[in-house]
Order: sequence, then structure tokens, then C-alpha cells
Amino acid sequence: MKTCAYCGTEVNDKYCSFCNMLLTERYILEDGQRLDTSIPHFPEMQGIFKSTAELIQLETLELLCLLRHAREYRSDAYKLRILTHQAKSQGGNMEGIENSSYDEYEKATRKVWVIENIIKDRIGYFPQKVTEKFLAMYLERIEKSTQKRMHIRKSGPLQKADKTAF
Repeated sequence: MKTCAYCGTEVNDKYCSFCNMLLTERYILEDGQRLDTSIPHFPEMQGIFKSTAELIQLETLELLCLLRHAREYRSDAYKLRILTHQAKSQGGNMEGIENSSYDEYEKATRKVWVIENIIKDRIGYFPQKVTEKFLAMYLERIEKSTQKRMHIRKSGPLQKADKTAF
């Protein structure tokens, strides 16, 4: 039976009567299944250079991985700024390199902010650190929530004591 990925209600002609909306194919599942948010692979570092519009389309798990990459990239850009500043203070002609390193650091910082804010918009916060342990726990929670089906058991009428509990 085709069901809504949000509430588990049977879907007729792509319409969920409980949610009162038309659903795209992604949100029409079978027998009360929940959305599968697994990703086929972890994104590579170059994924941080996607536009904001493209980043918004990614799964939250992908964004968490990219946040880790973006922070690493920003750290590398900062180290380059320090090195060029030190070389300039020792009399080197680093004007062009210093300007480009500052520009690169600014771009990297803004990219980190973009990814952090997309994540914050989705889950209410962004993690201070994205460690292997954090990602493993996040993946485990995704797996557990995907396994629990949305089914309501139909039984006989409620007992009188049960009615007053509501």
C-alpha cells in the first residue's frame, strides 16, 4: 500500500488526506516506511565550493561532512595568512600573496558560515566539532529512525478507564 512518508496515511493519487497536500514521488513510500536519508557516499572537499543554492539541496548528513571540510580549508587559509604575514615582516615582497591569502580566508570563512547556517536552520544548532564519533552517532540515529514503521494497531473499543486518561 502506498503511504505518506510524513504521517503513514494511505495515499490516493499522490494526495495525503491527513497532511492535506499533494506529494512528490520521494514522499510516497510503501506500508508506513519512513524516508531514507542515507547518502551513497561522503562528499569530497571540493563539495564546499558549491553555490549556496546547491548546498541547500544536500542532505543534512552531507552538510555535516562538508562543514568539517570547510573548517579544515579555512584553517589552512588562515595558516597561509600567518606565513605570508611573517614573510612580509622579514622584508619579503608579499603584497600580492598577502592580499590573495586574505581574500581566500574571507571566502573560506563565509563558506563555513553558509554551511553552519543551513545546518542550524534544519536542526536548530550547528555542532562546534564534527568528529568521527559525532558522525557515527548521527548515522546511528538516522538508521534507528528509518527502521521504525508508522503503523497504528486497530483494536477493540477503549475501556472506560482508558477514555478518562485523555
